[in-house]
Amino acid sequence: MSSEASFDPAPLKHRSEEFPEGFPEKFSQGSPEDTSRGSQAGLTEQQQIIRQKICQGHAQNRVQALPPPGNAPFGYKRGKDRYAIDRANAPIVKEFFEHFLLYGSLRGAVRYIAQKFNKAIAVSTGKHWLTNPTYRGDLAYQSVDPPQIIRDTHKAIISRDEAAQVDRLLRRNRSLPPRSASAERSLAGLVYCATCQGKMTVASVGDRGKRQKLKNPKQKDRVKSYLYLRCQTCPQPQKCRGLNYDRVLNQVIDKICNELPKAVSGQGVSQLGNIKAQIESVILAKQAMMEQIPPLVTSGILDTETADLRLYKIRTEIADLETKLSQLPPINLVAIAQTISIPQFWLDLSESERRFYFREFIRAIGVDASQKREEDWNLQLIFVF
Repeated sequence: MSSEASFDPAPLKHRSEEFPEGFPEKFSQGSPEDTSRGSQAGLTEQQQIIRQKICQGHAQNRVQALPPPGNAPFGYKRGKDRYAIDRANAPIVKEFFEHFLLYGSLRGAVRYIAQKFNKAIAVSTGKHWLTNPTYRGDLAYQSVDPPQIIRDTHKAIISRDEAAQVDRLLRRNRSLPPRSASAERSLAGLVYCATCQGKMTVASVGDRGKRQKLKNPKQKDRVKSYLYLRCQTCPQPQKCRGLNYDRVLNQVIDKICNELPKAVSGQGVSQLGNIKAQIESVILAKQAMMEQIPPLVTSGILDTETADLRLYKIRTEIADLETKLSQLPPINLVAIAQTISIPQFWLDLSESERRFYFREFIRAIGVDASQKREEDWNLQLIFVF
């Protein structure tokens, strides 16, 4: 018997009668494509409703300055209405920031906490710690564009001065080669050849044969080595010669002691006090506005929701102004320049401390050593302001 003769299509005609009463017609009739299309449309609409409710809940939390959803950052734990410091992990974060401020090296700070506390983090995580407003006592809401920050919502792990110094270090390190940011020598990454415009790197030269003969590591360290500044990317047929590191360093110190007081006494620096005073006056005016809102709620002029929304907007505006204020140079820059314009001040510093102060004031150092005599070398200091 053929398969065609044995096939009876009659049961399929009455298959719809077998569905229970009240079953949706769109599932019992129509093609499978129409059915899947209808279910996807219903699911998308339901997701949009859930998303709107979640956004409304996040907006209410922002107005009330509550922490955003998710886990608390490392070093904090969730409290009732704000972040609380985790006493077990907060010292790790504090040591991470202190090491970065001392040496200016992100990778070095990551290695430091891995060795001391056995806390292994990625370099990207360390960079996120440095820029995370939570460690500064602020809350950042990334769900709005642009991200909004509310200041002083919980106890901070680092101070405002330390946070401003971290921001300056990060901006300064962007213009340096990756390895120069954490280099041992203070002039690393700052010096370039004025003849070929190439970056000059620090090279150590010593008696390699004498070091190999010695078996004791301490004796090997005592072998005298010489530091030079070399331009390895010089495009000229006759390469630029290497320069003695210590002699260039002494000339840079003499140059900065003579030129730094003149540079900070310019017209732009003299107007710094006026700019800072204007920003501070605007902040005081907005703080006065915040003090006027609670009496308006008590008298019934404003309802609670409107008052909370207004307070939220004013606090975000104050946070933006205080961020601009922290990015300005210190107001006593002239006095600082007079203090550090003493050669003995620079000579008493260690290499890491000298590196910090150099990069705080100098963007680049151009050296024209075309003349053989050191007295005829021409150094040009490019300050950051």
